[in-house]
Amino acid sequence: MPWILLLLISLFCLPAQAVSLPGVPAATATDATTPPAEPDVEQKKAAYSALADVLENDASRQELITQLRSVAATPPQEPVPKITPPEIVEEKTVLENLTDISRHYGDALSSRFAQLYRNLIGSPHKPFNPQTFVVAARQFLILAGLVFAFYWLVRLCALPLYRKMGTWGRRKNRETSSWFHLPLTIASAFIIDLLLLALTLFIGQILSEYLNTGNPTIAFQQALFLNAFALIEFFKAILRLIFCPRVPDLRPFAISDRAAHYWSLRLSILSGMIGYGLLVAVPIISNQVNVQIGALANVLIMLCITVWALYLIFHNKRAITEGLLHLADRSLAFFSLFIRAFALVWHWLASAYFIVLCFFSLFDPGNSLKFMMGATFRSLAIVGIAAFVSGLLSRWLAKTITLSPHVQRSYPELQKRINGWLSVSLKVARILTVCVAIMLLLRPGGYSTSGTGCITVPVKRRWIF
Repeated sequence: MPWILLLLISLFCLPAQAVSLPGVPAATATDATTPPAEPDVEQKKAAYSALADVLENDASRQELITQLRSVAATPPQEPVPKITPPEIVEEKTVLENLTDISRHYGDALSSRFAQLYRNLIGSPHKPFNPQTFVVAARQFLILAGLVFAFYWLVRLCALPLYRKMGTWGRRKNRETSSWFHLPLTIASAFIIDLLLLALTLFIGQILSEYLNTGNPTIAFQQALFLNAFALIEFFKAILRLIFCPRVPDLRPFAISDRAAHYWSLRLSILSGMIGYGLLVAVPIISNQVNVQIGALANVLIMLCITVWALYLIFHNKRAITEGLLHLADRSLAFFSLFIRAFALVWHWLASAYFIVLCFFSLFDPGNSLKFMMGATFRSLAIVGIAAFVSGLLSRWLAKTITLSPHVQRSYPELQKRINGWLSVSLKVARILTVCVAIMLLLRPGGYSTSGTGCITVPVKRRWIF
């Protein structure tokens, strides 16, 4: 009786939903879901007559009821699972990643140069007003002169204090039990220098409120100057910490007075030209004159500074390299290796620093300078802290623990073993300190979260490993 079920389904049931099978085209599935053709009158009459015959016979009617209950009790057939092949992730090689990075940087560099070209040849930003410019420049120069004069006076007043601190620290340093007094004195002098800078900025802010006369243009220019003054003078304070040309007793490194004056003066001038040129002169020219003159001034300033910096580097290459090698000869074997390695590559690192700063400053003068100086300060802080910790560990390595005679008689090998364990532990700690410092210096920082950094950093890691 299966034909009876087929007959009932064709008469009373709704059209079945078509099942889309994997691998079957969409057009086939669409045709299967279309409703079947409507039967004609003769077919309907034949179907009704056949159904009446089935219901009239008791045996066939009972068989039909049994089959209907069996169909109702049978669970619905599960749909055929659709097999989705896994996505194929293309694994790029290091060469392909480097090609993508070079293409990305090439496109970014070309777009930056195009923007720089448009800035140089575009229309003026706004008409130049000589009267407004002269008034704003006069107020700006008055504030700058007062701030520089006040800062020079307070530093001059603190000079005798610095000399007394240096003399006291050197005297204490000659005593073997008071080695930490000189580093403490140098750090205290640096903190005092920063406090004087903060006081000068506070006075400069008060003078700015008095001199801007409520003019937003003058206030904008004076705010630019104070921000640049804080950044550049902080960097100069670090230079004074390293070279200390006026107070040799506070100089942390063995540098001659002539070399200290030479490098302190030139690096101060270089940092001042970069900072005040990019953070003050270029924005004021772009705002008061036009964008084209500001962009041209930015290009000229950075080209001149880069050429001068490269001249200083290669002109003093031999002298600095010999000084580093002599320093390595006087240092411990552990530090001598790093100093000799640095003596071979320092000029390339310095050249790359100023070339990168030049390119960055051509496209984004203010932010690039802040980023580079922040990275420089971070690197100097890491190197300084690592050198201080390594120096402490080296001094402790030169010392030994001496036990009492009674303990030595009771345990003859104890003192030797303790000193051996401490020596190995301090050497391992010193190596770990250097490794941590190197890892922090190579750490990309916020750059790794940028779009380009997400590509560049993994490629560099794979290439290194």
